[in-house]
Amino acid sequence: MIEFEENVDLSRFSTMKIGGKAKKFFFPKDIKQVRHLVLESLDKDKKLIPVGIGSNLIFKDGTLDYIFVSTKNLKKFSIKKEKDFFILECEAGVSFKTIVSIVKKYNLAGFENLSGIPASLGGAVAMNAGAFGTEIFDILEEVVWIDKKGNIHISKKKEIEHSYRYTQFQREGFVYSAKLILKPTEENIKEKIKKHLLERNSKQPLDLPTTGSTYKNPCEAPAGLLLEKAGFKGKRVGDVGFSEKHANFLVNYGNGKYSQLIKLLENAERTVKNLFGIQLEREVRIVE
Repeated sequence: MIEFEENVDLSRFSTMKIGGKAKKFFFPKDIKQVRHLVLESLDKDKKLIPVGIGSNLIFKDGTLDYIFVSTKNLKKFSIKKEKDFFILECEAGVSFKTIVSIVKKYNLAGFENLSGIPASLGGAVAMNAGAFGTEIFDILEEVVWIDKKGNIHISKKKEIEHSYRYTQFQREGFVYSAKLILKPTEENIKEKIKKHLLERNSKQPLDLPTTGSTYKNPCEAPAGLLLEKAGFKGKRVGDVGFSEKHANFLVNYGNGKYSQLIKLLENAERTVKNLFGIQLEREVRIVE
């Protein structure tokens, strides 16, 4: 029996704290149960929505009848040394905080730039999360994933379609687990992580509910700079706004609504397009 809840408040599963209700929300505990839900999605012709920490997810108001699959019970991990490297194998629900504790313990290099991202591994792999010039695919070895027909695959990094903030898993497939390659170092990893966290805290509005980066950075200029030049830094619609600290961060000032958020996004995208001829591409994922 797969654990599930009915009429679930979706704002619980978004760091933006906005959203309606899920008719059903599932909490599988192993790959067999995830595969069962994928097959149910196929059989019932319902979209399957993987949900981790929800740091780049926003849900529409109203009742949504999809197959929502939480990774909160998929938190097993192992670490082993192979030659000059450490191999860290984690299920999708393992948080970046857990990985940070591991790399600190063994003083491993490669993950420190990603340390402050509020993510779990499954979602981070699916979107190729990154920060400070590092992406998760820089340290990725392989991914175990389930396609939309329920087939289980073990794919090496080179076999996976990926680019800046994109992977094939955004189109289809449930990321079940991944292997990361990390290397012992003489550097003080704890200090490097501390420095990154202080820098992140000084530049980002982490004291309010936020989605993190709202838009991908176009090749022409950072999205935050374009939004700031377009007058959107600190701009609000009701209780939803672009942060006064960082123009590419949406924040919820208290009682933000989905309708306010969409109005603000559409206005920003239209204005930036008109002013600079650049179409902003959303990094945040909206489930309608």
